[in-house]
Formats: sequence, C-alpha cells, structure tokens
Amino acid sequence: MRKPSSATGWSSCWRTLSFTVCVLLLESLTCAAGTPKEGPFQLAFEVDAKDPRLCRVVVTAENVRFWASLIDADETQFQRVLSLKRESQTDQKLSAMLGKYQLRDNRLEFKPAFPLVRGNRYQATFDPAALKLATKIPDQRLQATHVIPLPDSKPPRVLSIYPSGNQLPANHLKFYIQFSEPMQQGDIFEHFSLFNKTQGQLVLRPFRHTELWSRDGKQLTLWFHPGRQKTGVNLNVELGAILNAGQEYELRISPKWAALSGHALGSEVRKTFQAVATDERQPEIHDWKLKSPVSGTRAPLICQLGEPLDFALLHSQLSVQTVNGNQIAGKIELEDAESVWKFTPDTAWQPGAYQLQVGTVLEDLAGNSLQQPFAVDLSKQQTASNRVGDSVTLPFEIK
Repeated sequence: MRKPSSATGWSSCWRTLSFTVCVLLLESLTCAAGTPKEGPFQLAFEVDAKDPRLCRVVVTAENVRFWASLIDADETQFQRVLSLKRESQTDQKLSAMLGKYQLRDNRLEFKPAFPLVRGNRYQATFDPAALKLATKIPDQRLQATHVIPLPDSKPPRVLSIYPSGNQLPANHLKFYIQFSEPMQQGDIFEHFSLFNKTQGQLVLRPFRHTELWSRDGKQLTLWFHPGRQKTGVNLNVELGAILNAGQEYELRISPKWAALSGHALGSEVRKTFQAVATDERQPEIHDWKLKSPVSGTRAPLICQLGEPLDFALLHSQLSVQTVNGNQIAGKIELEDAESVWKFTPDTAWQPGAYQLQVGTVLEDLAGNSLQQPFAVDLSKQQTASNRVGDSVTLPFEIK
C-alpha cells in the first residue's frame, strides 16, 4: 500500500480498513451457503458436580458488546432474551422460572431460584432477536434441554388421607394428605380431581388453589373451595355445592405426581366416600366424655368427642395440664374416624387434679369451631352469651 501524503489520505485509508474488518467479521458469522456456522452465541447448562439439581444456564457470546442492551435491564427484559421452563407433563403452558441473571464478561448467566427437580425435563431458550443488535447476526433461537437423572430409590407413597372415615358432611372443607417423603410443590392441582361416582362425571373446579404444606413437605392440606361450600355466596349460587348428600365420590391423585427425588407415585390413589347431610352445628365440648386412667400407670386418657373433628387441630389444640397449668408431655392418638382422642403420658400418671385444655379454634369437618359456626349470619349481632374465649377446659382426676 502506498504511503498517504496527507491527513485526508490517512482518513480514507482508515475508512477502507474499518470496512474490510466489518466485512471479515460478518463473513466469520456466516458460511458460504448463508447459514450460521457455530454462531456468535453458545447455549449450555452448567451443572454442579456435587449436586446435579444445582445448575445455571449460560450463553457465551463472541463479543461482550452483544450484551450492551442488558446492562441496565430488568428481569422482564432478561427473560425475553433467556428463559428456563419446566416442560409440562400435560398440555398446560408453564411460565418461565424465577432466578438471578448476571453478566460476566462475555457470558450471560441465569441461576434458578430453586434447585431443579430430578426426573423433570427443563428447556432453556435464548432469543438473540430480543437483544435488538445493530450488527447483523443470525437471529435463530437457541434451545437446550436438561434432565436430572433419578436416584436409586423407591417411589413415594401416600401414607394416609384424613378424614379417615368414609362418610363426610356435604359441606366438608378439607383433607390432610400425608406422604412418605417430600413432594414437588407448585402447579400441583393438575394432579387432583374429584369424581362423582353416582353421576359418573368429574366435579368441576372443586379445589381452592392454595398450597398449604407442612414444614417437612410431607403433609398437604387440600381444601374444597369454601366459596362453593358456603350457602348463598357467589360461587355456591353460580356453580352449586361441590358435594350432594346421598351421593358417592372419589378423591383422585394422579400417578404422575412426583416427589422431590423425581420418582412419581406410579399408580393412582383414590379415596372413596359418601356425602351425608350438611353439618351446621358447632362442636359441643360439654358433650364430650372423659375416661380417666389409674395412677401409677401410663394408660391413656380417652376422650369421646361425639363426632369426627379436624385431624390437624386435634393434635395442636388439645393438651393435658395440671391444675397449675403445667403441661404433661405425651403422645396423641386418634381413633374411630377422628372421633376418639387418646393421650398417653411419657411417664406414669400421678394422683391429683388435671384438666384437658382445648383451643376454641378446634373445628369439625365442616369448619364449625367452638368459637362460631362456619356460616355466620352477619345480620345478627353476636351476644356475650354465645361468645367463648381462646380456650376452654375439662377437669378430671387421677386416683
């Protein structure tokens, strides 16, 4: 190349050189046939070596300038560029997973907010068009899938469903379902259905879509929608009650629902029951019958409740105390469809006066508590005579 004789010549030479570099860059991104080579972006999953549930999705760019539009981006903008979704086992459309986005030099990283679940398939999607680059690059989306292998363990089991009885009031409210291990949470209601055996059809929209789990993830409280079980409110009027007295039903749990381990239940779980007359009467503690044990033994204190009451509340709202308020340590057991409460002390009974303390939030199967019925007529003022405190007591003596 001939040496330029002026500043104008140097400027012209520099424009020519810059144009040549740009052409070479574009040619490096496109093959002779006009299709991408490896492309300016690479999409991959990076998995933690110690725990395969922990991973991040990474997009590596040829040039850090490609991320210019993401420097001050919010999560919505990031999701348009890079998203991670769990593939649904049904046709349900699932939303993108939440997590943390980060730019590191030429890498765009996404770390999910929660560990991935074994056995599930996840799909990451990168859309370069969402970057709105001025440089012409192939705008074809990149996708990558990832499956975490299942461990060598047994499938989960449903250990019990409460109420355990096979007759429930037509205004029944909730079930407690206990599992052998923690289950997958989020979008669980696709795995539940209620079948009316008498009519031979599914009951539409029976559940309240709120997940209530125990801390260990092994017990789920599954509610029928209260708006359909309470007479006179909108959903009850529009859709009707969920249960009809005299008809038979099945609560069904899908075999596809999996534990956190990734193993699915494998077989459908069913609880069959008959709906009986609605229950609008509050539990009456003064109708309970106590059978006191003998001192010097660890025989149980037995309380006949007169009707099935709420499984979980029978464990949390009843306690045995001395008359001075000192709580007695022991074990609670329920029998006869949760209509019998038994308490076995850790040490032998001593002679003296005791009391059974009962929290007044204790409910029956229809949500009627010691404090008030489930369906309250707000037009009628509650009087002092029908109000109760936070707890009531039943005295008994050990001889």
